[in-house]
Amino acid sequence: MTALSLAALAVLLSVAAPVALARARALHRAPRAAVVLWQAGALAAVLAAVAAALAAPEEIWRAVRGEQGARDAWLLVAASVAALTAGTIVLRLAVTTLRLGVVLRRRRRRQRDALDLLGAVDDDAARLHVLSGTVPLAYCVPGRPARVVVTEMVLQVLDEAETRAVVEHERAHLRARHDLVLEAFTALHVAFPRVVRSRLALDAVSTLLEMLADDIAAQRTGPGPLRRALRALEPKAEGHEVALRRARLEDVYPDDGPRGHARAVAAGAYLTGAAVLAVPTVALVTPWLRAAVSALTGTPSE
Repeated sequence: MTALSLAALAVLLSVAAPVALARARALHRAPRAAVVLWQAGALAAVLAAVAAALAAPEEIWRAVRGEQGARDAWLLVAASVAALTAGTIVLRLAVTTLRLGVVLRRRRRRQRDALDLLGAVDDDAARLHVLSGTVPLAYCVPGRPARVVVTEMVLQVLDEAETRAVVEHERAHLRARHDLVLEAFTALHVAFPRVVRSRLALDAVSTLLEMLADDIAAQRTGPGPLRRALRALEPKAEGHEVALRRARLEDVYPDDGPRGHARAVAAGAYLTGAAVLAVPTVALVTPWLRAAVSALTGTPSE
């Protein structure tokens, strides 16, 4: 049954596909294309769940009526469970997206208000706030107006060029609205049931967005200052993400010039993303649409 196949595809795209993509370190060479590939997989999973919820009632109705193509009872039960699960995912996704958007925007508004109370230095692209603190920290607060925040320790640890590279990294996040991409993956993560939920997609996309911002900052300030900044901040950072970003920058932007293969990786990622969206539609949804239209019009399907 189409509904059962689509529900299985939704689970496959949300459980097995993230494992394979997370292991594909070659995608780090083309983070923009890699994010598009992750988005294509996530969108395909949602579309498969929606299509399963839409296809199951019609298929169950035809099977119950004993029309041609009816299946055994266990398939009807499986299709019913698939439709219920898919419908639950779609409903949870809509509710979670709305709720998450409201919560995040309220939180960011409170952050901007608190920063305004502490004072700011106006800048052309975004307001730059310097906070006191003994930990080198830099982050951005999306919104209108957007804010970039660094601690005084950043200014002490880094020189002027390195600090500018870090600030450009944060502004890259703001200009590209990477927060909206993460918001969508967070909503998708929460929407899927715990038994098929995985943080791999959310964590991988977060890392790829950091790498994408690194590339944009490197284009504006040169890779050298950013590499030195990450090398200085790495011993004071929690986790391994800064070390991973620094190693990537040294690999993608070596002193003897940029290395190749990024275009080939990007092309492969874009083509794979297009296939992930198109193939399930052609292979599963199209035959079901033909059967459904045939049942409604009374004409035999080819």
